[in-house]
Amino acid sequence: MPHPSLTRPALLGVLITSLFAPAALAAEAFGAPGGAPVRGPAAKSFVGTAVGSPSRVYFTGYRGIVSEVYYPALDTPESVDLQFLVGDAGKTFVDEEKRQAYSASQSDKRTMSWIASTGNDGHNWRISKRIFADPNRDALVQRVTFTALNGHTVGDFNLYVLFKPYLDNVGSGNSAQTVAAAGGYALAASRNSRASALMASLPWKTVNGQAMLSNGFVGQSDGWTDLIGSGDSKMDWTFSSATNGNVAQTGWLDLGNPAAASVSFDMVLGFGKSQGDAVNAAAASLGSDLSTAQQQYDNAWHAYAAGLATQGGLADDRYYLAAMTLKTMQDKSNGAMIAGIGTPWGETQSDANQGGYHLVWPRDLFKFANALYTAGDASTATTVVNYLFNTLQQNSDCGVAEYNAPGCAAGYSRVGRFPQNAWVSGWPYWQGTQMDEQAMPILLAWRLGPSVSNPLWPKIKQTADYIVATGPWSYQERWEENAGYSPSTLAAEIAGLAAAADIARANGDDASAGRYLSAADYWQQNVAAWTYTTSGGFGNGSYYIRINPANRAGSGTDRASFNPAAGPDTPQTLTVKNGGGSRDARRVVDGGFLELVRMGVKRADDPTIVNTMAVFDSVLGQYLALPGAPKLPANAWFRYNFDGYGEHNDGSDFDGAGVGRLWPIFTAERGMYEIARQGAGSAGQPYFATLKLLATPEGMLPEQVWSNSATLPDGWAVTTPAGYQPGSATKSMGPLNWAMGEYISLLASINAGRIVDVPQVACARYNNCRAAPKAGEVAVGINAAASTQWGQQVYVTGNARALGNWNTDLGIPLDAAAYPSWRNGVNLPASQQIAYKYYRKNADGSVSWENLSGNRSLQTPASGSLSLNDQVSW
Repeated sequence: MPHPSLTRPALLGVLITSLFAPAALAAEAFGAPGGAPVRGPAAKSFVGTAVGSPSRVYFTGYRGIVSEVYYPALDTPESVDLQFLVGDAGKTFVDEEKRQAYSASQSDKRTMSWIASTGNDGHNWRISKRIFADPNRDALVQRVTFTALNGHTVGDFNLYVLFKPYLDNVGSGNSAQTVAAAGGYALAASRNSRASALMASLPWKTVNGQAMLSNGFVGQSDGWTDLIGSGDSKMDWTFSSATNGNVAQTGWLDLGNPAAASVSFDMVLGFGKSQGDAVNAAAASLGSDLSTAQQQYDNAWHAYAAGLATQGGLADDRYYLAAMTLKTMQDKSNGAMIAGIGTPWGETQSDANQGGYHLVWPRDLFKFANALYTAGDASTATTVVNYLFNTLQQNSDCGVAEYNAPGCAAGYSRVGRFPQNAWVSGWPYWQGTQMDEQAMPILLAWRLGPSVSNPLWPKIKQTADYIVATGPWSYQERWEENAGYSPSTLAAEIAGLAAAADIARANGDDASAGRYLSAADYWQQNVAAWTYTTSGGFGNGSYYIRINPANRAGSGTDRASFNPAAGPDTPQTLTVKNGGGSRDARRVVDGGFLELVRMGVKRADDPTIVNTMAVFDSVLGQYLALPGAPKLPANAWFRYNFDGYGEHNDGSDFDGAGVGRLWPIFTAERGMYEIARQGAGSAGQPYFATLKLLATPEGMLPEQVWSNSATLPDGWAVTTPAGYQPGSATKSMGPLNWAMGEYISLLASINAGRIVDVPQVACARYNNCRAAPKAGEVAVGINAAASTQWGQQVYVTGNARALGNWNTDLGIPLDAAAYPSWRNGVNLPASQQIAYKYYRKNADGSVSWENLSGNRSLQTPASGSLSLNDQVSW
């Protein structure tokens, strides 16, 4: 928006170098320590940071106002909200800005500066703000225009600012103070080694010689209570300080010429390790050329967006917003990326919930770092991989088990293990072990290629060794709630071990590679036997369950130890968390089985996948009749039946129990599955169109959206209460970075005509895709007719590296989908005579060779391809 030149008070002519005495206002506020602090709303209107700059400020917005601001790291919120209160000169009303009609949009579609507009036409005012972080300082800038409407002038209004510090991720124990400096005032706050300072380019109002600023305790002596809670719409309190409590700060701005129709000014929120540092940052920013700073901020984002892949011209504005949102979520200190910049249902969450979603989850991080790589940002993905292995990965053994680690400062740890989640520094938060989170860092390193993965090989080996020693059973699956054998977890483990084996061979460690592939193959051959019921109550009775809650049969790394103590047809009780109740495990389904396709472990047309898809759609799918939504049998899905992670049916916030709603990530996952099933990018288009409709007006994809009211199997009622629309965001989390990443992945898959991020090292090994031959190679199709007994697997090996060089753990497994024909493919050196032979692995891992006195031989052509059609006898 155009912004006129501003007259700055004398305060801004001098860079403040120290903290001055408190202003001569009234004394300490009453009512300490104030009400119990709560966090900011999780539904964000906007997010941003100064990309590629030293500024360590990350900001969010809610309903058109600045909400939580994070500094100096993405896991540390320093505020709850920063808004205006608007009253009339006659003091008959005061409007709270965030409760008014609003809009928020990017200032242009390739930057993360935002234009927020709020107003009340009935009360004849409007506020427009351009919001960005100062790229040169730890400060947040708002360039504000207040406009009087319908013939009114600014003299008809009183304008106040209300700021709620939440310093160092804690709402209690904050201290607030009015600080005088160089002829002006700042509202400063501090807690331990965190401080903030709020300044404006307009002077503060003076009444009877008193500057109208105040610091108070929330619910007792704060500005909102003074102006609105009291009912008199007057600012009566000017407390100079509020010490050690839940504080809020208020200032009454002098709007200048009362006859003007509008007034423009700047407001800056600075941060530092002390009040002096914060005041210095705010003053320096406010005294600088903010138009130039704004342009610098935008130019950096323009350059970032220009470097992204266009996906064959399909990249739309939401694609760029998704990528820039994800880039915003990367901490500048070490490359970590958080799952979401907020706390679900924050308005009813206290200091006790320190982590929220502003933590690092290796699984979420894999999903959206992978998406950024797909979008062409290899640099961020590389930084993430190095963060994962050099900062987050554990390097010691401590503790007996998860949540049983006395004497362990950082909690439970194992060499090579990734914690369930952690602070940006790498310090663990929760203590659980999720085996998909062990495999996914390996997969990301593999996808980035040898230049990234080879230097990390010693650490990758530690994690792969940990997977073989601990899996396939997982302490928690991807929903972080239950232990056992999970299809989604198994998919990641299998693909991760296949990737680790490839990296091992590139680093000359065939012994480790063989060990990883031996485990991965066995798990891949048994994923259905462990997690696919044939006695279920849905569909035709055969489908993947969410999780088989059985324990491992043993603790070793022999094949018998990998097996579950009970199969998926055994009646077992699954205790569904968040109030979901105790259920027969066969009655609980989710979309985790789709990871078997996404990870290359199963084909999209595998009968077990097809059967489960019918159950997934019928039990968990809904059709949301959104404007312009393509016609599909279902276009949105619940996480699983009996899910209690969501608002209660009356709309009240989740409080440890509730009712889960629909997750947009499943619309994306379902679309990518259809692309794989039909072999065409166009198959994903209806799901992509629906995904766009599940975003907020600003373009943010939330964790959950409201569903149609319905009763799921076994009487599980899901209600959308009055005032909420199906398909609109719930209050859980928005944006969810995982969901933003899936937008990128689905669009790229539509362009590619295939799922773009399937690990080829896994899907080629298990005959679910073909790797293109490299220079000097030819494709060889393998078709061997062989009879086997249940539990036996046919392999081929030979004197070529791709065939394992006669190592029976490195040989190629053949696929029995067309039994008795066993099939796969391999790329071999061109123009070479190659010896090979078939063998079978028994259920216990022992090997028996085909009944030939010598070896088979093949001559590869100089170019093109070759097909083998062999008859095998034992």
